[in-house]
Amino acid sequence: MLAARIFKTVLAPALVLLPSPNPSVERDMALDIDGLQRAECEYRGIVARFDELTRAYILQAYEDGQLLRWQAQPSPYNPETETLVTAVFTATGPKASAPVPELAHLRALSGAAGAGITWRYSRLAAVRIDPHGDLAHDAMAVFKATVDSFVERMVYAPGGGALRAAPDLSAPVLARIEAGAVLLVEEERAGYVRVRQPPATAAGWLERKHVRAVERTDERDH
Repeated sequence: MLAARIFKTVLAPALVLLPSPNPSVERDMALDIDGLQRAECEYRGIVARFDELTRAYILQAYEDGQLLRWQAQPSPYNPETETLVTAVFTATGPKASAPVPELAHLRALSGAAGAGITWRYSRLAAVRIDPHGDLAHDAMAVFKATVDSFVERMVYAPGGGALRAAPDLSAPVLARIEAGAVLLVEEERAGYVRVRQPPATAAGWLERKHVRAVERTDERDH
C-alpha cells in the first residue's frame, strides 16, 4: 500500500512530465527542400546552387540521367533542426567519361529508378549543408573536378582584343572583347587561342599574347 501511494503521489506525476522518447516533428519539408535548392556552394571562386550542382552531377555522371523529384524527411540525428533532402533520379548506367573516375564504383550500383543523392540540411544558428551518403560525396567531388578544369582554362584579356573567325589577323572580326574580360579557352593553335566569354557559347580566335592565365595571377596575388 505504501508503495502504491508513493507511485501515485510522486512517480506518476513525474512520468507525465517526461518528454516522449520519440517526439514527433511537424515541419514543412517543402520549405527545407526549397532552402537546400537555393543554398550556394562555393569552390575556388565559382558559385553554384545545390540544385544546379545536383542536376549537373546527374547529367555528367550518368547515361540518360533524369531527376525525378525532390523529397525530404527529418534527420534521425537532430530531427528538430536537420532535414535529409534527397534528389531522386533514374539513369541507364554510369558514364565512362564522367569526371573523377576513381569514384566510378560508387555509381555502378546506382542509377536505377529510386536512386537518390541526399544532403544533410541543418538550420541551427546558420544554414549548413553536408553530403549524406556516397552519391552526395561523389556529386561534390565531381563539382570540384569540374571547377578545377574550368579554372585551368580561364584567361583574361588585360587590354581587350578582337575575336576573329579564324586564327589569322586577316580573318573577319566576330566581336570585340573589353579590357579585363574573363574568357574560357576552347582550343590553342600557333600563337592563337579559341575562346568564348561565358555564359555565351559563341567562340572566336584571339592572339595568345593578348591573354593571361587567371590561375597564375591568383597564385602571385597570394
